[in-house]
Amino acid sequence: MNTLELKKPGFAERLIRLLYPVKCMCCGVILREDTVLSLCEACYKMLPRCECGFYETFRLPYIDGLFSAFHYEQGIDKAIQEMKFKNQPGLAKTLAYILGEEYMKEPVFPPVDLIIPVPMHRSKKRQRGFNQAELLAERISGYLNIPLDKTSLVKVRNTKPQSSLARMQRLNNLENAFEIKNIWNIKDKNILLVDDVITTGTTIDTCGKILYESGAAKIYAMVLAIAGN
Repeated sequence: MNTLELKKPGFAERLIRLLYPVKCMCCGVILREDTVLSLCEACYKMLPRCECGFYETFRLPYIDGLFSAFHYEQGIDKAIQEMKFKNQPGLAKTLAYILGEEYMKEPVFPPVDLIIPVPMHRSKKRQRGFNQAELLAERISGYLNIPLDKTSLVKVRNTKPQSSLARMQRLNNLENAFEIKNIWNIKDKNILLVDDVITTGTTIDTCGKILYESGAAKIYAMVLAIAGN
């Protein structure tokens, strides 16, 4: 695990970890205090990697290419759920790192000008305390040295969770849910959308649609895991 560089924990952080040990996000084994990631070597090797991370996007007309590092199963699903629903935003560091690691093995996208996280409505973000897509995008931006834009694409309507809806309901649920605030920052740009999980792709394609209609040149998507494939 050394393609991307990560800063090792300092003395104070290692001391804290002696008192409050860090556990592997997949199996729960206690890790050494100087471990950089919340993931043991055994679980890292067993992660459900996508054999080919690049997916055809014929079902997503506004996405020009999709990269997923993992299938949504065997540990990755648990880690994502822990991050999102059990208030563990710190796991985003490890999840973004392994996403970047998998992508850097064989980069598939042409040069990208801007990284944009799939936005969350402000009320939901306030309730959860963070937007997991934003946390992932911040670190992916640093790893790939691509500018991050967290303000141009916003979610202006709070919607029902997509996971609870059928496909047509998902489309209707997201109607007029997103807006572009900084069109000048979108026009003629190749954009990489970042999210944690993709299932049907309705959300990310809806984001792609409004970006395309605002003048974006190409729109790609990078997700940590793909479900249902």
